[in-house]
Order: sequence, then C-alpha cells, then structure tokens
Amino acid sequence: MQKFIIGTNDFGVGEVTCKIDKENSIINNLTIVADEETFEKLSDDEDGEWFWLLYPPRLYFKEIPFELKDDKIEIIITEEILDNCDVALYLMEHNDIGGKFIINKNGIFVFEGCTYISGKEVKLELEVNLTL
Repeated sequence: MQKFIIGTNDFGVGEVTCKIDKENSIINNLTIVADEETFEKLSDDEDGEWFWLLYPPRLYFKEIPFELKDDKIEIIITEEILDNCDVALYLMEHNDIGGKFIINKNGIFVFEGCTYISGKEVKLELEVNLTL
C-alpha cells in the first residue's frame, strides 16, 4: 500500500519521478508528490489542519550519492546531506527532514522520519512503489 503521511494525515501518492544512476551510485532525482484529489479534500476543509496549503506536499531527493548494501539503497538523512544535497519536503516552503529511507531491490521506497513545520517536529512516513 502506498502512503504519504504527514502527522496523522495520509495525503496519498500521486506523481513520482525516479532517476537513479546505478553506475555512478547517485540518486539524480527522486520526487514524490501527494495525490491531488486527497490533497484537495484535506486542504478544502477550512477548519482542518491543512487549510493553508495551496499545493500538494512534495518530497524530493536530488544528487544524493549512495552505496548498495544487500541489494538495497539505504540512506540516513544527516545534517551533511541536508547541507550538501537538495533534500526537503516542499509544503509552501522547503522544510528540512530527518530520518532514513530504503529502496529495496523490488523498487519499494520506504521513508520513516520527521519534518519541521513552523518549528514543530511532525511525523513523516512514505511508502511508494518506484519504477526502476
């Protein structure tokens, strides 16, 4: 099951871009956008938590080096990665993230961690089927 969870809300998974250069061990672009329809339901609720959003959440990882371990890519998002790579959750602004992600040999991407929205730490979890 695919999911894009921020806090307690699952925004669903919409458009996914996945460009991985295995020869040079670089994730060129991995971008996951929340499902448009689910986003609209959550953001249209004027009394809801997400009424202020104009665009679906977008998680992106660009130009990140990796090493294969047991036929999978496993990356812990560190301060060094945040400083040297293009990594964030776009949610009306680019929000830092923390946590770990894995892409297994079957193309299943799993991220478990958090993001920081208005200075508050919020759970961030994704599970996405990638086309490798």
